[in-house]
Parts: sequence; C-alpha cells; structure tokens
Amino acid sequence: MNNCATIRKWVGHKLDTAIERRLHCLAAAEDVSEIAVMPDVHLAGDVCNGVVVATKRMIYPQCIGGDIGCGYLCAEIFGGDMINERVAAKIIDGLYRSVPINKHTDREPLEFNRELSGTNLAKAAMREGRLQLGTLGRGNHFVELQRSHDDRIFLLIHSGSRAMGQVITAHHLKRAEVDTSSKLKFLDADTVRGQELLNDIQWARQYASANRLAMMAAIEREVFAPIGIKVDREGLIHLDHNHVQREMHDGDEYWVHRKGAQGLSPGQTSIIPGSMGTKTYLVAGRGNRDALNSCSHGAGRSMSRTEAAKRISTKMLRREMSEVWFDQRKASSMVDESPSAYKNVRKVIKAQKELVQIVDQRVPILNFKGR
Repeated sequence: MNNCATIRKWVGHKLDTAIERRLHCLAAAEDVSEIAVMPDVHLAGDVCNGVVVATKRMIYPQCIGGDIGCGYLCAEIFGGDMINERVAAKIIDGLYRSVPINKHTDREPLEFNRELSGTNLAKAAMREGRLQLGTLGRGNHFVELQRSHDDRIFLLIHSGSRAMGQVITAHHLKRAEVDTSSKLKFLDADTVRGQELLNDIQWARQYASANRLAMMAAIEREVFAPIGIKVDREGLIHLDHNHVQREMHDGDEYWVHRKGAQGLSPGQTSIIPGSMGTKTYLVAGRGNRDALNSCSHGAGRSMSRTEAAKRISTKMLRREMSEVWFDQRKASSMVDESPSAYKNVRKVIKAQKELVQIVDQRVPILNFKGR
C-alpha cells in the first residue's frame, strides 16, 4: 500500500475542497508514485480532469477517462483570408453535411495494425466503431477556425474515440481489482489482463487519431475545396490528452496516466485552447520533470454544465461570441459551453509558465459544435 505519493501543483489559486479530497484519495491508491496537477483541473468522475499520475505497474483506467485518445488536430489553411460572413455561413452549412455529430449512414473501414482483446469489443468496433469514424461528438468537442497574430488561419479539431473509448473502458473496469484505499479500479500491467487493457487503450488512441484525420479529410474535400481553401499537412499538430504510456523520468520507468493533460517533450509544440470565444495559445514544452513533462489541455471548466445552463443566458452567450461566427440558431443549446463557463485562459497559461513557453496566440473566428 502506498500512502505517500507526491502531489505537485501548478494551479495559481486555492483548489476547492472537493478537488483536494479527490487528489488525496488518489495519492493513497496502490502503486501511485507521483501526481502532477495542471491549472485547468476540475471535477470529472472519480478522478479530476487536468491530472497526471505516475505508477510503476498498476494501470488505472479512471485516470485516463472514458474518451481514450481525445485530442487536438491543428493545421494551417491557405485561402482562409477571404472568409467573410457569407463564406462563414457556407462553411458552417458544409460542416453539418461533412462532419456528422453522432454517426455516418455508411460504415467506414477500420484498418488498424492491432486487434482488440475481446469478442464483444471487436463486435462494437464493427458496429459503433465503423459508424462513428469521422464524427465529432457532443460536449466540448468542436471544429474551429482561428486567426494568428500575423493573420494566418488555422483549422482546429477537438474530438476523441467516441463510443469505442467508453466501451473499452467499461469492459476493463469490470475485470479490474478495487484498491481498498481509494476505491479506484486497477489492473497490473504485468498480467495478461493488464496487457490486454494496454493493447485496447492503444487501439482507442489509434481510432481517435484516425477519427480526427477523417474529419479533416472530409472538411478539406467537401467544405474547403469548393471555395478554394487548402489544408497544409506539413506542419500538422496532432496530440491526445487522455492516455497512459510508458515513460522514462530521471532514469526510472513509469506508466504515466494523463486525464485532460498533454505530454510535451522539451521544445515540442502543441496548443492550449481557452474556450470557443477566447484565445488559443501555441506553446512549446519546457521539459519540467516534476510535472512529468506535462501541461494543461485547455482552460478547464469553472462551472458544471448544469450550473452554466442555469446561470448563463442566450443573450450573454451571444455577447461573449460577438466576434466569432457560429450557428446562431443553436445558441440556446450552447450556453453550457459559453466562454464564461470556463476559467480565464490567460491565468491558466500564467500558472504553468514553468511547464510551457508561449510561441503564438490565436483568436477564434468560426466555431462549430455538435448540438
């Protein structure tokens, strides 16, 4: 039993009691060696989002989350300087046709270099997996166009493994042991069941990556090409923030779990979005060992969806999104994703100045969400 896991924080503010309780519960879990808390930390299930956990042998699915492999794809586009209100309306209309929210009408081929460990998982892949490949999902998933300080335009896609991540997580949680201190569930990486879990997590990460690439291809082909916009695939940024992987830190090997956190090697670039109405930061990792080479994956929620729906009006959402093109008809159903439902991204970036260096800042000009 391990009752002394190190907790290090980059938060810039006093954490809520409920978050502190979850962190100390996690620190008492078997084999947990280190915990790094990112400034976008917030309550989400049994383990908070914005947390990095290092173990030596045990794999904790709840420290990854159900949307395994959820992440960002970012690419520069050429021809986007001609976007005006009329063109933006065409793009939004085209996104509804090319990027389904939930499923395709036709089954997509799954051509991965690994197989899932269970018959029920393979069947789910042939059903939900094939129907959902190339779909956005709901919640905080989005397609966005952003403008940099030097007027370059970028496409940003945020999505994950859709139903497959949840199916895989549920399957392995049923087979897992329960830690008596934290009540969290784990599997030993050195056992057959542990190896099957790790295999299926990698499958889900591959699926999530293919999902984002499929959406980018559809957008390029069906939305951008007809209006003369091209996607630059050379400088593609493509990372996920819900995963577990083997990493070396100070000569020791760990299983590093990230739930709503990004892993960046020194100098590696990624993006940290704020919300659909605030800035996105292009950052480079500083290689901070104490944070297990990690950074936040966004600003993080300041209100639950339920609270935001009660406190934020449609009028307030429209005011906060006044500089961003979006489907105004969906405004009433989008208040839970309003910028004011999220933390101040500038403060979040400031809190992790030891973890990342700012490379660029971008502002949203068009946002598309599944509603």
